[in-house]
Parts: sequence; C-alpha cells; structure tokens
Amino acid sequence: MPAKQKKDGLNAGNGSIVIGGNVDRSNIVMGDNNIVSNQQIELTAFFEIIEKAVDENAKLAPADKQDVKAELKEIQTALEEPKPDETFLARRFRNIKRMSPEIVEVAFETLKNPAGGVAEVVKRIAKKMAEEAGAKE
Repeated sequence: MPAKQKKDGLNAGNGSIVIGGNVDRSNIVMGDNNIVSNQQIELTAFFEIIEKAVDENAKLAPADKQDVKAELKEIQTALEEPKPDETFLARRFRNIKRMSPEIVEVAFETLKNPAGGVAEVVKRIAKKMAEEAGAKE
C-alpha cells in the first residue's frame, strides 16, 4: 500500500476555522445549519417623519429649518455607526433644542421606536438632556 502524500497547505482538522487576512466587520460562523443576517440600521423612514415635522413647524424661519435639517442629517449619520458618539449626538440635539424644542421632542419620540435599533442611545441622551434642563431651573 503506497504512503499517503501530504498536500501543501494547512490542515486544521474537523470543525476548525482557518482565517487569513483582515476580518474586521466580518461574520465568522461555525457549525451546521446556521442562519446569519447582517442587520443594518435603516433610519431613513424615521428621519423623514422628523423632517416633515420641521417643514410643518410655522415658528421656524426658513434658515433655521435648513440648520435643523443639517443637524438631523449629522445625527442620522452618527446613529448609523456601530458605536454612536453620544457626546456628539447630545451636542447636535442641544443645537436643535435652541432653535426648536418641539422638534427635539418629536425626534426623541420617533427614534425611541425599538424598530429603529437606536432606542437605547436616544433614551440615554434624552435622559441626560432632561437632567441638564432640570439642573438649570
């Protein structure tokens, strides 16, 4: 019986995972019959609701409406990150609150929806802002 010839390469055995290269932002799944899904936070629909409230706000000047929308765009971009910067977000919300407190309320209530995937971050920021407002009174 002839001897088995060794193949070039890596043999890690049954059930092993061998990785070469960068796996940053990758899913590594081991096992049989696994179901994998990458859930990306889709906030566009929520921000459309908030922007509609901005458009319908008669108290806001057109220039302020544009500023609020710009702040909202920055908030949306930050919330879509894997680890949103809460300090950055709180500053954006405070800027909006100076121009239109009712828009901040609409934003908080809209974004607290668990389907948005950012509810916990928004709840913490809303709580922090409420505490700051209570301390100033």
